[in-house]
Amino acid sequence: MTRILVAGGSGLLGAYLVAAGSRRGDVLSLSRRTRPSVDLADADAVRKALGNIRPDVVIHSAGFTDVDGCQRDPGTADRANHQSARSLAAATPPSASLVYISTDQVYPDTSGPHREEDAAPVNVYGRSKHAGELATAAHRNSLVLRTNLFGPSRTPGRESLSDEFASAFAAGRPMRLFTDVHFSPLHLSTLADMVFELVEKGVRGTLNLGSREGMSKRDFAHALAAQAGLSTASATDATSDAVAGRAPRAKDLRLNVERVEGALGRRMPSLREEIQRL
Repeated sequence: MTRILVAGGSGLLGAYLVAAGSRRGDVLSLSRRTRPSVDLADADAVRKALGNIRPDVVIHSAGFTDVDGCQRDPGTADRANHQSARSLAAATPPSASLVYISTDQVYPDTSGPHREEDAAPVNVYGRSKHAGELATAAHRNSLVLRTNLFGPSRTPGRESLSDEFASAFAAGRPMRLFTDVHFSPLHLSTLADMVFELVEKGVRGTLNLGSREGMSKRDFAHALAAQAGLSTASATDATSDAVAGRAPRAKDLRLNVERVEGALGRRMPSLREEIQRL
C-alpha cells in the first residue's frame, strides 16, 4: 500500500488531504500537534521521522499563512515556510514524490491571470513561500502548487474565508467586502483530490492550481451568501486601501490555469461552479 505523509495534516487543507489520501493508501500526519511532535524546520528531526516512515508521497501543507503575522515576524515566516521545505526536500527519499502547497501570494501587484513564470512577491509571506518553492525544487520528484482555497473547515479553531463570510452574514455582523481584490480559489475537496491526481499522473514542476475566471472578494461573498440563502445586508463595499496597517498585497491574484489543464487533460471548474459545492 502507498505510504502517504501529510506535513500539516491538522490544517485547513491538511485535513482534506488526509481524508483524500486515506482513499488511496496509508496516511500519516506530521506536525507539532502529532505524536511524536516534530518541528518541520529541524532538519535532523525530520530526517529521523521520514527515515522511520519511509513514505512514497510527501505533501507539505504546513506553514505560517497569516499574511500580516508574517510581515511582523519574518523569522518565524522563514522557519515555517522555507526552512521546513528545505528539511523535507532533504529528507524525502529520492524515489518518493514531494509536493509543496504554495500560494497565489507569490505574484506581483500587476494584472492577472498570472502565469507560473510571473512570481515576484510583494510581502514577507509571499517571499517565504517562494523560498520554500525553490527549496522544494531541489528534490528531483517535486511538484509545487500555487493555490488559494475555501470551503467548510474540518479543523477546530480554524475558519476558511468562506466560513468567515458565512458566519458574519448569519450573525448580521458588519463587514467590509473588497471590490478591488480578485482571486480564483478552489473548494478544499476539489483541491485535495486534484493534488493526488497530479501526483498519480507523475506531474513535476510548478503549477497554478485554481478555478477558472475568478472574481472579486465582494462578488465571491455575495455568491456564497446566495448559495447559502444568507442576507448580505450587514456588508458594505470597500477597497483594500481603506484598511490601514496591513501587509502589502497584490490586488489581482487570479491564476492562469492553462498549464494544469494540460496536465489534467480537462478544463478547471469556474469559481461559480466551485461555490455550488458549498
